[in-house]
Amino acid sequence: MDIHQNLNTLGLDETRIELLKNANSKIGLSDTKIKNIVFVYTPPKVGSTTLVSSIRLSASYKFKVVHVHDEEMLFVLTGVTGMTITELIKYNKYIGRNVYVIDVYREPLERKMSEFFDKLSPFHFNNTADKVNKYNVNRLIARFNNIFTHIANSDHYFDKLTEVMKPNVFDFEKKYLIQKVFDISYIKLRLRDSEHWGKILSGILGTEITIINDYETDKTPLKELYQRFKAAYQIPCNYIMQIEHCPYFKYYLSHDEQTAYISKLRAKESAQVIGYSQSEYNIYINICLENQWNTSIDTNHYLDEGCTCRACTKQRRLIVVKARRGELPKEKLTHDSAIQKWRVAQANSAIHQPRPPPNPAPNSIGIRKKLQGKPTALKHGLMDNILETRVNRW
Repeated sequence: MDIHQNLNTLGLDETRIELLKNANSKIGLSDTKIKNIVFVYTPPKVGSTTLVSSIRLSASYKFKVVHVHDEEMLFVLTGVTGMTITELIKYNKYIGRNVYVIDVYREPLERKMSEFFDKLSPFHFNNTADKVNKYNVNRLIARFNNIFTHIANSDHYFDKLTEVMKPNVFDFEKKYLIQKVFDISYIKLRLRDSEHWGKILSGILGTEITIINDYETDKTPLKELYQRFKAAYQIPCNYIMQIEHCPYFKYYLSHDEQTAYISKLRAKESAQVIGYSQSEYNIYINICLENQWNTSIDTNHYLDEGCTCRACTKQRRLIVVKARRGELPKEKLTHDSAIQKWRVAQANSAIHQPRPPPNPAPNSIGIRKKLQGKPTALKHGLMDNILETRVNRW
């Protein structure tokens, strides 16, 4: 395969190719042995972390998994700017790799709540989780309603992956979409179908994928506050109407699913609320950014960080076997923890199954005996003659 010829079809000059090559290196894709890549390219809070950890645990021996939400996240993690995620995806295909891109849809209210709480303490309220946990729920509801119409609205499948031709309707029977463009496989899933993800991805990727839930908001330090918030929240009637007319909502949910979902919202309906206008929201974001005390991105929230050393691979197999028996992982798989468990296992093996002592070095007598061998008939005859001569000299 002529890589340079392939890259030329992208219409890139040498400078841009070097930029993409550098980005690949920063996200761990520089190894030429990598043949299969899965880009989990989704908006935040749609179940993408579960996908990343599940594919890593099930198939790290076959696939390299890259998780990214947008160009801003790529810049924060790698320092790379001046390029798009879609360019990076195409670049890896045109240097000869098999590339899969996965996006996920999640229902609007749940996604908005989860995204709001994900940044609740460091961004929206500029405070520690311990102090925010003591806030009155009504204070959070008022803030959430003010920014409701401005958060968690995008859909990468429609907004970012513009070269992918969308079917007129979602495949509600298969519960996923898959299309190939320039030999890149684009997959669209729905979070509501997560119990089927294992079967769906096993068929697409050609290897068994076990889905293990990971990084749910219900398990964070704000989990109790999050539960109280969801129980107390009543959605304004004008926000229900906004959801009802959302084009993504109408595309990804069947008519019956839409009806059931809207009925559930109507059961907790409240009076109309007028939130921030676009200009007011822009001011709000600027103030939050100026006051934000913690600007770091948590890169250690994955159940599996993706290391493929022998210790991690062994530990990964144990986790997957237990998961298939219904046992949920109790801790993350990190390289340091895997190495520690590997050493403990080796030490225990040495205690309970000691090696046999080495064979002793042969001594000179043993060597001489080994060299002498058994006397032959000729030697017996000669020895008898010698003895006879010595005893009967006369």
